[in-house]
Amino acid sequence: MARPRASDYDQQRARILALAVRAFERTGYPSASMASLARACGTSKAALYHYFASKDALLFEALDGHTRRLLALVESVQSAGLPARDELAQVVRTLMLEYRSAHAYHAALVNDVKFLADDERRAVRARERAVVDAIAATLARAFPDRVTAANRVVVTMALLGMINFTFAWLRPDGPMTHAEFAELVIELWTRGLEGARIPTLEGARHESAVRVQG
Repeated sequence: MARPRASDYDQQRARILALAVRAFERTGYPSASMASLARACGTSKAALYHYFASKDALLFEALDGHTRRLLALVESVQSAGLPARDELAQVVRTLMLEYRSAHAYHAALVNDVKFLADDERRAVRARERAVVDAIAATLARAFPDRVTAANRVVVTMALLGMINFTFAWLRPDGPMTHAEFAELVIELWTRGLEGARIPTLEGARHESAVRVQG
């Protein structure tokens, strides 16, 4: 007879997942074992196996859930019908709010996705691309004269590069909050794209060649 689930099964599972992801961040995924993860989660190895079949399952659920949340957050903002520039600002605010409490998940996404099985890694990467595509669409609507089909991926990745790696250095108890940093990013990007001349690849190569020749 299968062991019945406790009434708080889902809450305990979520708690264990969050603690395990923090342990991955501290010790590195390759060095973690189910025994060390059980200690980090304040439970027994047997209890940990009751919730997750392996540390691989823990990692996949963490990254699968994190990327699903990110995509859902971006899509929720886009569904609100805001003016394009307000939508962009709200996307940045919403992501930074999520990153404030999910830095261990984001660190795992950056550092540990390579340890997933091929099909799991493809699923997580596909959802990451969906997030990028959604934000690229918002940028293109907000700045149609600046963000074009030719440069939208580069511009989008530049924006994400500014906010995605905050897990490595921006702390809730630091001199700048996540909310304050979000407003700084919005200001920099809005003012920058309003006046930016984004060169084409061919133009950049030409200017580089001219400088070299000079």
